[in-house]
Amino acid sequence: MEGNPHQGHRRRMLDKFGRFGVDAFADHELLEVLLYYTIRQGDTNPVAHALMQHFGSLHAVLEATADQLCEVEGVGPRTAEYLSLISASMRRYQTDRNRARNSVVRLNDPDKIGAFFVPRFAALHTESLCVAYVDSSCRLIRCDDQSRGSTSKVLLDPVAIPRSAVMCNAAGVVLAHNHPNGEARPSREDISATQMLVARLAPLDIALVDHCIVAQDSYYSMARGGELHLMMHGRRG
Repeated sequence: MEGNPHQGHRRRMLDKFGRFGVDAFADHELLEVLLYYTIRQGDTNPVAHALMQHFGSLHAVLEATADQLCEVEGVGPRTAEYLSLISASMRRYQTDRNRARNSVVRLNDPDKIGAFFVPRFAALHTESLCVAYVDSSCRLIRCDDQSRGSTSKVLLDPVAIPRSAVMCNAAGVVLAHNHPNGEARPSREDISATQMLVARLAPLDIALVDHCIVAQDSYYSMARGGELHLMMHGRRG
């Protein structure tokens, strides 16, 4: 019995998403991948193109009603309900995110920082870097998913982070990244990258409040561990 001729293509597309995220896809390609979950066999690319042609844009596809979606050839009730659910879920997500933004979050203690960041790295199998920007009272201004790397490395941009801190009028920065296959302890590379960022932030009078390293449910604070103090002391000396 012959296998699905599109199976290899689907795996490659999903691997591409896993490595590079949605920004690596054109709008019709992202829609093609979403359709994998309701159109289990065959090529979903023609259906994705038909949807884009009918509605004109990705956001219009996701904002269409189930009845409108069913007008497109190749789209059945199950697919229409699924695409409608994506849009509804995104609305709920934005509502919940705005609610969280309106609540006061203070990252003024290593345990609060650990509790804030550990869930953000749950189930991630590659190293990722998050950057939180805080005011002079360590109240959260915003938190960005800065970058995603390999299973053992993620890059820190020592120019982009200070620039973002200045743009949002932050008085301090909190770094967090994960060690998916290791311990919650800083490596030599972690310390070197942190030192580089401290040097970039100091002339701007912006503090590096902490660098939190997460490994599954545990975390390590470089502020509590003393590494940040040594970096600051070394600069003053």
